[in-house]
Amino acid sequence: MTDEKKEKKELTPRDYWMYDTMTEMRRMLENVRGNMDEVFGRMPWPTWRPWRPTTPATYREPFADVIDTGAELKVVVELPGVVKDDITINATNDSLEISAESKTEKEEKEGEYVYRERGYASFRRMLTLPAEVIPEKTEATFNNGVLEVVLPKKEPTPAEKKVKVGVK
Repeated sequence: MTDEKKEKKELTPRDYWMYDTMTEMRRMLENVRGNMDEVFGRMPWPTWRPWRPTTPATYREPFADVIDTGAELKVVVELPGVVKDDITINATNDSLEISAESKTEKEEKEGEYVYRERGYASFRRMLTLPAEVIPEKTEATFNNGVLEVVLPKKEPTPAEKKVKVGVK
């Protein structure tokens, strides 16, 4: 198409509407795709699945809850597929670092057919604690992929008292 023909084409309001709508839809779809990659990237998918995200999930920050009970801090962390011996916990007066690795290997042979699958994931989470703790007295338990770390506080504080406030 020559420049003359391009200049002669007049744009109608419908053309502007379609352009803006399609551009907005493309932007929204890219945003959704990015969010899906982030969500699915956190899951340890086997490598052969066709819906696996474009970037492999080799590192993820595990989900964690920090609960203040007054006398201690309780940290609950999800570490799916991890063995207890592969977990490393480092505690200081005001922080907690949790790291773990998960490796899987599977091989099946049927006649001339060989099926192999390997997986690797590493987890790392650094938490700044809301109160000073005694790291030497830290205790941890691991059960069914959930790590629970109990850190006694240096100076226990009373548990928060809830007060119901009326709305006028």
